Amino acid sequence: MRPFIFLCFVIALLMPIGEEAEARIYCPLPEHGIWVNGQAKPKELSRLEIETKCVNDQVHARIRAFTKCSPRDCKWGWTKAELRDGGGLNVLLVGFLGVKNIDVRGFGDRLDAFVTDIKHDPQFPDTIQSYTLTRK
Repeated sequence: MRPFIFLCFVIALLMPIGEEAEARIYCPLPEHGIWVNGQAKPKELSRLEIETKCVNDQVHARIRAFTKCSPRDCKWGWTKAELRDGGGLNVLLVGFLGVKNIDVRGFGDRLDAFVTDIKHDPQFPDTIQSYTLTRK
């Protein structure tokens, strides 16, 4: 009887806890896809391309941002994105004059994007802008 109880105890310890099952994330994430801002002004966010995939219960995401330029939009390279607590993604785009921190969250065919522009020169203040993009 004792070995049986010990075996049951060991099996109970090895079984996944409910929290682990709740933590599972299914891909693609709601943010996955191509998103456009048709009302972008120069230097504003005009497009986001977001790719997500799950490998061994881990989410891998990357984002490529575009800002309105002339004659065509300026393209930031693909950058690894991180999952945000409570949902959505965050990416940090490092440039010559500053850093753009972009937080995104998808809702159906809309994507909210909050862009914090942090200048390397402390004489210029940080700016925060929000955009609503639509799925292409």
